[in-house]
Amino acid sequence: MADLDLPVLRRRVALGRLAEKAGRFKLNGRVLSRSPLSDVVELEAMRLGVEGKACAWRSLEALAGTERRIDVARVRELLRRAERQIQELETLRAGRAALVFTADEPGSVGSPRSGGR
Repeated sequence: MADLDLPVLRRRVALGRLAEKAGRFKLNGRVLSRSPLSDVVELEAMRLGVEGKACAWRSLEALAGTERRIDVARVRELLRRAERQIQELETLRAGRAALVFTADEPGSVGSPRSGGR
């Protein structure tokens, strides 16, 4: 942001932090324990965030031909890093989803102990 002389919008940063905190107060029927789906939902949310970040790096890479202040090598490295993060998050998400949706796991979705949900 600083390299492009763009201001940091502190209200947006604060709003993002507030939204993250508010997300913790979801009604999942569990007061003292986490829902088995919490890990899956959180990993999906993180992946979406990294996907958005990768889109921003792709946009900057496309603009690099017309904007000399953009460090193309740095943007490409950030894009590669985001793509690695996406792969890792997907591996973690898929693994956790497989566990959560397996009926044999106590507390999993569909298991008798979870109420079938």
